[in-house]
Amino acid sequence: MTGDFLIVKKYLSNPLVTGTIFLTLAGTTSRFMGFFFRIFLNNVMGSTGLGLYQLVIPLMSVCMSLCCNGFQTATSKLVAEKPQNRQIILICAIIMSATIALLLTIIMYSNANYISLCILSEPRCTELVKALSFSILPAAIHSCINGYYYGLKKATIPAATQLIEQTARIGTCYLIYAILSDGGSCFKPVYSIYGIVAGEASATVFSVITIKKDFSYFKISVKSLKTTAYGMAALFIPLSLNYILASFSSSVENVLIPRTLKLYGLSPALALDIFGTISGLTLPVLLFPGVLCSCACVMLLPSVSEANAAGKDTKITKTINSCALFGLCFGLIFTCIFYLLSDFIGDFLFSSKLCGYFLRRLCFLCPLMHISGMLCSILHGLGKAKQVLFVNLLTCAIRILMIMLLVPHYGIDAYLWAMLVSHVFVTLAVGILTCHTAHK
Repeated sequence: MTGDFLIVKKYLSNPLVTGTIFLTLAGTTSRFMGFFFRIFLNNVMGSTGLGLYQLVIPLMSVCMSLCCNGFQTATSKLVAEKPQNRQIILICAIIMSATIALLLTIIMYSNANYISLCILSEPRCTELVKALSFSILPAAIHSCINGYYYGLKKATIPAATQLIEQTARIGTCYLIYAILSDGGSCFKPVYSIYGIVAGEASATVFSVITIKKDFSYFKISVKSLKTTAYGMAALFIPLSLNYILASFSSSVENVLIPRTLKLYGLSPALALDIFGTISGLTLPVLLFPGVLCSCACVMLLPSVSEANAAGKDTKITKTINSCALFGLCFGLIFTCIFYLLSDFIGDFLFSSKLCGYFLRRLCFLCPLMHISGMLCSILHGLGKAKQVLFVNLLTCAIRILMIMLLVPHYGIDAYLWAMLVSHVFVTLAVGILTCHTAHK
């Protein structure tokens, strides 16, 4: 009994384990909230309204890739490698990230009509794009602060930030709905974007208040800021290109799917309805259990970076093997669950048989998604962002080409095949790359 207690204590003393636990609890809670929030949105806006909402969300992903994700990852890596310079690293990241975010806000707001008509092919999205632009700057600031705490292996603050953001987002939307219900008005898709803005703003306020205590006696110098900026840029550029590519690919797919379904012979309303079901209902269900792996990925990067800087090759190899095995077993469990319960999930949660059909067809992606995600995080920690970028570029090209060439002839089933083929390719590619890097 004492031996078991000591083993548990040893694991809990590992910041990678405790950080993953904190983030998983927060992420699971947040996803549960978001899960039922989507049911709420589907009920008050309908599948067409949800489709409009899903059309503009990738724009947020693209902006996050340009000014948030890369800086968060770079901040986490640099702070883990040089904790003594953590304050200057964070200040540099916020200045660079906020500058890009401000430019993106201006561009998106002033060109909202063009984006809606020419890129999204949906004029009803103009108001949503304008509202979404105001969420970019606060998202950039609290993303950098989260990266700072990840680098220090202190996951409690980012976990709390995530819960605050989700609570503010859902609370704002429900408050608007309650006010409109009393007045007899309907809930427009743009109101869901107001919730996103409120969530990002609340998370930023909390993050800034929390981080202030770490900067009580800190003095900044122009020389140190300039040196750190060069190091930040060297990491930020390839990392951001990876995130940008993923977001760009998602945005292109979200535009192509309704268009190619129309070429297949479906009406515009039915094409948007199917797109809203698969992107707004099925994929969130499929990605829901991935919260554990995604949280582990966040904590893996600084841990691997630290081990790599210290030359601990044995630890890195052990981490790679453990992550691949965990991702495989974890993914297979949920493949079985989703396959057996797909009809129940679709009918009970969303009253959509189509959602259950998509879930049953896509559940085989679970092991591939979890393994590739964890291995990509390890490769980023080992400084192989350029190689991951090349693999992701080929993966996106495969999926987009299959959508363009096959969906007009075979319908939505061709998109499901494109998802499977691309995930098989990326998992094999990053697996080979990781093994090669580890045994070099």
